Amino acid sequence: MRILLLTHGLPPESVGGVQQHVVGLADALVRAGHDVHVFARATLADQPQGTRVPESAATAPQITWCAYRWEGCDSLAAMYESRPMAAALAEFVQERAAAGERFDVAHVHHLTGLSTDCVATLKAANVPVVLTLHDYWLFCPRGQMFHKREEVCERAEIARCSECLQQTFPWWLNAENGSERVQSIHDRARAVLQAADRLVVPSPRAMAPFVELGVPAERFVAVENGVDTGNLHELSAATPHDGPLRLGYLGTLMASKGLHVAIEALQALPPGTATLEIHGNAVPYHGDETYLNRCFQRLQPGDGVRYHGPYGLAELPARFATIDVLVAPALWHEAFGLTVREALAAGRPVLVSRVGGLQDSVEDGQQGFVLPPGDVSAWTAAIQRLADDRELVTRLAAGARSRARSFHDMAHQLLGIYDEVRA
Repeated sequence: MRILLLTHGLPPESVGGVQQHVVGLADALVRAGHDVHVFARATLADQPQGTRVPESAATAPQITWCAYRWEGCDSLAAMYESRPMAAALAEFVQERAAAGERFDVAHVHHLTGLSTDCVATLKAANVPVVLTLHDYWLFCPRGQMFHKREEVCERAEIARCSECLQQTFPWWLNAENGSERVQSIHDRARAVLQAADRLVVPSPRAMAPFVELGVPAERFVAVENGVDTGNLHELSAATPHDGPLRLGYLGTLMASKGLHVAIEALQALPPGTATLEIHGNAVPYHGDETYLNRCFQRLQPGDGVRYHGPYGLAELPARFATIDVLVAPALWHEAFGLTVREALAAGRPVLVSRVGGLQDSVEDGQQGFVLPPGDVSAWTAAIQRLADDRELVTRLAAGARSRARSFHDMAHQLLGIYDEVRA
């Protein structure tokens, strides 16, 4: 098949979980013998917005970068409908079709910075569209159904969304127009979801908010994300040692991911019980640059917390080699939890929150523990238990790798879906 993947960014410029996921999927599809092209947003500061810059045709997969920097966005609607990107994609698809290289299927992985019009653009070019919903951005501009007050949301409610977005985007929403403009966001989301031929979620638990929005449940299929099991399986599993228990946090540093919960739990333990190695991308979240400072300003000498910065797929084995246990104390209903599966593939037990797809990543007590989100005392007790019983860490690690899926297996399932939609 000739397959087009669309994403809002790729490494090395953009190193989030979705971007890493697209890299792994593209490689697996190429290895399976398919013709893969990735269309990705990039900053490209020296290029006008909408300019396409292809990489060397000798690479596999092929990559076309498209410049977009949210310049000229005067409304939240304009952030969703990125006109230069939609026009660039239309030209790109038309050129390929004219050259006899029409795509059999397009798989869209995130539309922020790509334009929600991209789905209609692809459909107009007779390209079937699979849309994976990695988060809730289509109807929640904050992406995670996590209120500005740092409270988790269970569903998209007009009044609650309006209150939150007035605080996040006060230059566009106010008490007079909030409800109407939130309604327009939800209506746009429904239209995009309706236009796609197939909707994919990484966990069945991610379906509920979309079903509440009015999308029939039968339109979804759950496809568990894969990870780089090849490289991670080569890493030795966690083994007992005499030093402090080495905890690791991997992922973007933002309030909804709950890093502060892990830090508070660590600080409640006797000195020398555990350390915390933090790996991930620290970026402002909708203009909020305070979270990292709030986390780090509470640290005291001897707390044993170190921040190592962002990472790429190739660096994962080395990062996991420095930890015994992964902590994922998320507060939002995370759709999947990629770093948790990566830790399991690396033979590391995990402590996860009982939220979203995270709670399905392990059997509680078998490869790790599932804990109440935000409950610092519960997280403290779990860490103390593992620090006191290193043989337990070893037993949990022994079953960890069975819970992680490879990119190859994920791609195989997706190819079946691609076949269905192009038929």
